Amino acid sequence: MKIEIDGILTDRPAVWWDSTNGVVRMIDQTKIPFQIVVHNCPTYRETVQAIEKMIIRGAPSIGAAAAYGLAQAIQEFWNSEEFEDQIRTAYNELLAARPTAVDLKNGLDLIRTIEPLTPENALNQAQLFANQIAEEGWKIGQVGKELITPNLNILTHCHTGALALVDYGSALSPIIQAWEEGKRFHVYVDETRPRFQGRMTAWELSQYNINHTVICDSASGFFMSQGKVDLIILGADRVTRNGDIANKIGTYNLAVLASHHNIPFYTAFPTSTFDFSTLTGKDIVIEQRDTKEVKQVLGYSHTLNKNEIVSLYTDEVVFSNPAFDVTPSELITGYITPHGILNKFQLEETFSN
Repeated sequence: MKIEIDGILTDRPAVWWDSTNGVVRMIDQTKIPFQIVVHNCPTYRETVQAIEKMIIRGAPSIGAAAAYGLAQAIQEFWNSEEFEDQIRTAYNELLAARPTAVDLKNGLDLIRTIEPLTPENALNQAQLFANQIAEEGWKIGQVGKELITPNLNILTHCHTGALALVDYGSALSPIIQAWEEGKRFHVYVDETRPRFQGRMTAWELSQYNINHTVICDSASGFFMSQGKVDLIILGADRVTRNGDIANKIGTYNLAVLASHHNIPFYTAFPTSTFDFSTLTGKDIVIEQRDTKEVKQVLGYSHTLNKNEIVSLYTDEVVFSNPAFDVTPSELITGYITPHGILNKFQLEETFSN
């Protein structure tokens, strides 16, 4: 994606390896849209923290960051007598950083099973993994753009652009490619509380001058009832063998509403998001995040020229903060993948080939 960093227009993925000093670098997504800042992770421990703090987010980008992080650990401990124990510890710390998104585990397992496991091979494999995700994002756009016709009103949820998929994006990739072909339509962007990922979707859409309106998550049903939503496309953090998906909290609400209003509901994702080991969504572990994310809001102070945290509730208020929910396959119209638009019966066979 083309972004301006320190006044210079450059083409950068969401996360990459800086070979000059062995640092994992990533676009700090907590600063967007007011600042474009590159965050540096000199060791795998900093990479773990960046994943936990959602400096890097979006399941595929998280997976790429984790793969780079494990390559960092292999490089750091290569000459240690306790190499196996240290790599096992690094693997577990990276895996625990965000447990729901399967891309993270897929990226780690890909590195961990390399033969022979050397620093050079680990880094090469991590780069191949990240590159494959980006390439599949482009293919998803090629496949999914055929669903988009002029004058549609499209609703999307969470963030599924280049920042979330190393490059190009998942759900945003068809939208952007259709727009670049000259189709004109409108996108409704869910704020996606409590982390407000909609601001990143809005930022990416604005880079292409795509018509869009940000709405509160709870307003989506109103727009559907008014006939103002024709198509829903969003991403996934884990797709099970039977076609259930785990995605950002609020996705299940949208799927139920879409079913009631007969609105096509699609999910878009790369190969790294498909989970062969989990049969149904009931077996997915849902990440429970710090309740401060609900109690507080991180915003940008133009007066102070920096991010500020503002409390919304008193300390005694009790909250629960699940980061994801599960949408059953029967509520999903189709799956936009690099291999085509699939139904739930085609998923396992397609991704096993």
